[in-house]
Amino acid sequence: MANENRSSHKCLLCDKRQLCFPNPFLKKNIIMKSIILFVLTVATLTSNAQTLLTPSKKSFDKRWIKNADYQMTWYALTDTAKFEMGKVTIQISTDKTNLIVVTQVSMKNMKTPWVDSTIANLKTLKPIRHSSYNMQRDMVLNFGKTVTGFYNDKMKKNIITVNDTTKVDYFDSNLYPFLIGWLPLDNNYKQDISIYDYNPSAKIGVIKASVKSVSSSTYQTDKNGIRDVWVVAVSDEIGNGENGVSTYYFDKEDRKLWKQEIDTNGRKMMMKLVE
Repeated sequence: MANENRSSHKCLLCDKRQLCFPNPFLKKNIIMKSIILFVLTVATLTSNAQTLLTPSKKSFDKRWIKNADYQMTWYALTDTAKFEMGKVTIQISTDKTNLIVVTQVSMKNMKTPWVDSTIANLKTLKPIRHSSYNMQRDMVLNFGKTVTGFYNDKMKKNIITVNDTTKVDYFDSNLYPFLIGWLPLDNNYKQDISIYDYNPSAKIGVIKASVKSVSSSTYQTDKNGIRDVWVVAVSDEIGNGENGVSTYYFDKEDRKLWKQEIDTNGRKMMMKLVE
């Protein structure tokens, strides 16, 4: 009785006389549906694959780039306590062709600040120059297909001439934390970013930063009430493979950075906007 709905006939698919589906096209339809499902699955996986973000007019939303001058307090966190380590002052300015970001880090136990300056093309954010000066080392990088400049290690009293050829485009690693706030953020947005970093004690060259997750939330400010924010978790390959993750809290209205949390192998820090 189990085969009462089948009949013996020559199958159009296998070309053999055997018990098979009474409708000779049914099996063919099933196979075709399976093929279509497979093709659609491959197409979906391909469309969801992340492409590496590199400098271009389409890689960011220019409306979020604005001249700004603000300060953040840098804290070290231990259990429920926090200790102020210093202040970070950020200046963002633009002219007709360039974006300039200057960062000064004033640590409580240091006499002179760490100063970093980044220049990039305003239309594409393609890096032009990065200079960095602090108590431990001085560095200047001039960007292009070949990165040139110098790295002066003051602790080891060693000056390295930089001459590094790259094969892919990239953002300056000093600029990419600001770039995060200029991306088309939305719930579940993810993106890998091509960046260049120079650190003789770690990695040199083009490496990757990754936006791991984006979620919608609120943030209680000190003086501006409750704000709607994008919470963005980001990791990068800067350093010695310490698997650091930074979580940014960007205002949805103007992409102002209210807070940044940093977690590197259990060492926790926080940067908070001075209102």
